[in-house]
Amino acid sequence: MAFPLAVVAEVMDIVAKEAPQDFIVGYRISPEEIHGDAIGYTYKESVQLIAEVVKYQLDYIHLSLWDGYSSRPQGVDKTYAELFREVLDDETKLMLIGGVFGEEAARDAVENYGDLIAVGRGTLVDPLFAEKVMLGQGDTILSEVSPETLDYIKWTPGLFEAFSRQDSLGLPKIPGAESIYHLHTGHFDMYSKK
Repeated sequence: MAFPLAVVAEVMDIVAKEAPQDFIVGYRISPEEIHGDAIGYTYKESVQLIAEVVKYQLDYIHLSLWDGYSSRPQGVDKTYAELFREVLDDETKLMLIGGVFGEEAARDAVENYGDLIAVGRGTLVDPLFAEKVMLGQGDTILSEVSPETLDYIKWTPGLFEAFSRQDSLGLPKIPGAESIYHLHTGHFDMYSKK
């Protein structure tokens, strides 16, 4: 825990000296790093860390949730958002990312789980996600990829190769990805683990 806290302390010191007063600082964390039997850290350790990080008066804590904004640790009744909110002060906002592919999910995430959301894979499926919400056109957001949407979404070759693989290179899957598996060229497969 000493290293991440030392980083936060240094960042906050530099921000205090060099940044404008309205400069925003946050801390992004995956609440768990568990891959099969390999455990990097658990949500309990993350909550302990964030309880200390919050003492540095950051503006937000950003939870990266691969299984979705409403996910919870295995065998636990509370969501990650609920568990982390318990250690946040009234000033520190909770930002969530994961599983937001439409306006309804975005609204649910903000109204019931966090203060802010980030939309990652949702903007990979529909690059105009935020604009459509702001214009009141949330019902037109594309929620899954298909061969017909590839020209619209304009992925880079690397993104296309990653998400057209059945294993997505270990990344969370994009909804509808199975419809483009047959288009995978294997161009970058030499860089993946065998």
